[in-house]
Amino acid sequence: MKRRTLLQKAAILLPPTLFIPKASAQYGNLPKPPPTGAKACIVVDAVGGQILFEKNADERRAVASTQKLVSAIVCVESTPLTKIAVVSPYDAAAEPHKMYLKAGERYPLQTLLQAMLIESCNDAARCVAQTCAGSESAFAVWMTRRAQQLGMRGSQFKNASGLPAEGQFSSARDMSRIARAALYNSTIRGIVGRHELNISRPDGRVKKLTTTNHLLRPNSPFFLPHCIGMKTGFTNLAGKCLISAANYRGRTVICVMLGSSSKFIWRESGALLNWGLGLR
Repeated sequence: MKRRTLLQKAAILLPPTLFIPKASAQYGNLPKPPPTGAKACIVVDAVGGQILFEKNADERRAVASTQKLVSAIVCVESTPLTKIAVVSPYDAAAEPHKMYLKAGERYPLQTLLQAMLIESCNDAARCVAQTCAGSESAFAVWMTRRAQQLGMRGSQFKNASGLPAEGQFSSARDMSRIARAALYNSTIRGIVGRHELNISRPDGRVKKLTTTNHLLRPNSPFFLPHCIGMKTGFTNLAGKCLISAANYRGRTVICVMLGSSSKFIWRESGALLNWGLGLR
């Protein structure tokens, strides 16, 4: 089956709840949400899609590495994760955060997906894109198309990593849609919730991946026990970005924060997740 057909069919398989409806009356008794200094933010119920809180949610912004969730969706839906990826010089040259892949190395696609999502390695993201679509530019077209299928009408992607690129943008609302799709996918959900993971290099060395999400790190002062992921991001253009999710007593909420700062994002995201779960 052609990859394009796989992507088209994937849109049919995903549940209609991925399209976020108006806020539900069941959340009418929530107290006033905690403050956030993020430029744009949204908190949604992950199952029903109800909007619990929003701030500049439709503002067009760079979203940095949080868009690797879009890359992950396209990767998982288009290509078997057992496929062996061969690292190109273009992949290995990616900056700044990287796994230090070497041209000619061979990895199962799943290993690169894990490095891309847990430790946000840009060289892994490039290699994933080229392995799936033949080139990063072609993969970015797939990303934009898949995003539109998920209702992300205000998004356009130019690369797999989230590094700055002209004409690349999304919004907090759109990123909440891809976050819901990612949680619905068991493979991605199982990766973004890990705080660390050992992977093997071709030469037999073991690399420990450590999550960039401080809400998931047990030794972090911002550790949130009921956090289940998802993805961090930072560039000078985008500021500090975080898509986080948490589950408590059968309720799951997602918080998207864009254009924040390292000083506040962990505490504010944790506070908004607890608020959405009724723990504040």
